[in-house]
Amino acid sequence: MIKTLSPYYKIIPWLSPSSVEVPNKYILNIYVWSGEKTSVPVTFREYENTNHLNRIGNTEVNISNYIKDFIEVDRLTNTTTSINDANSLVWVKTEVIYYINDVAQTPEFEETKLASYGYGYSMEGINPTSPNNNVLSLPIEQKVSKNSVYLFPFLASETISTTITIESESNTVNLTKTATTNSNELAQQVWIECSEFNQDEYIEISKDGVLITTLLVTEEERHTPLDIVFTNKEGQLQTITLFKEITNKIKRDSESYESGFGQPKDGVHQYQTYNVRNQKIFSINSGFVKEDNNEIFEQFFESSNFWNLKDNIYTPINLESSSFEYKTLDKDRLINYKLDFKYSFTQKNSI
Repeated sequence: MIKTLSPYYKIIPWLSPSSVEVPNKYILNIYVWSGEKTSVPVTFREYENTNHLNRIGNTEVNISNYIKDFIEVDRLTNTTTSINDANSLVWVKTEVIYYINDVAQTPEFEETKLASYGYGYSMEGINPTSPNNNVLSLPIEQKVSKNSVYLFPFLASETISTTITIESESNTVNLTKTATTNSNELAQQVWIECSEFNQDEYIEISKDGVLITTLLVTEEERHTPLDIVFTNKEGQLQTITLFKEITNKIKRDSESYESGFGQPKDGVHQYQTYNVRNQKIFSINSGFVKEDNNEIFEQFFESSNFWNLKDNIYTPINLESSSFEYKTLDKDRLINYKLDFKYSFTQKNSI
């Protein structure tokens, strides 16, 4: 899979495999579309590279910037535990056309791959891949509240059905996704209503009979937990539940000018305020988490999109915390993170 928030390089040799002659240029055609794998569009983007020096080595072309603007991630809603199309991938077909003596040759290096709004870490090198088990989130044990919504993204198969099992002591839900070659359907989101399992202490999620992760159903008596949705490393929506104390504030921004009309003794403002903009901000503590949750928070801090998900409404928020200090059991004993957010809109509707 092509992760378009990181560079993705096509390695193209100057010498065509079907010719011993050195081309004077090549054109890389890039087709991007949503839908069936075979429904290749007529229109495409192209990259041209001219061979002025008659080179014969390899070239590298970063194609991520040609693709990522086509990708959108749907914010799905539901009311029951279910499996849903994520609509978060596109197909990308690439082909190379060599020109020998300015004559176009038959396309070569034809390839079709999926692309996401994901990224790789620098130490993973170029062209990072997705997990082999096709689970598009970290398989790490997490806490959820009894009323949480948990999103579990995975990649469906093009050839065989995939079965997801959500199981607790008192309830079992089996969901099946049939094979598909439609990009809108290949990334799937399992919407898990934890209230359907709230009599139990855990929820296990398995894929094709293999346990992937466990959710710990946690009761919070003093505070109201928040389900925060963010875009993870694989370009999919993922949830994290924050449990503890919330502090709410209002941040006020405004502008002013000096007025030359009237006198202060008559109640006239010498400095007149205008363009008042108030935004709500809040701080929340995660509650105690396990040390391996640090990797989830690392992806959390890499995300540029956040929402507070409540009652099927995605309220847009921005992460205001500018740094993340890793905590460990050896050093901190109990791991809790405080996070600062700002609502991504003003109190007064101005758009």
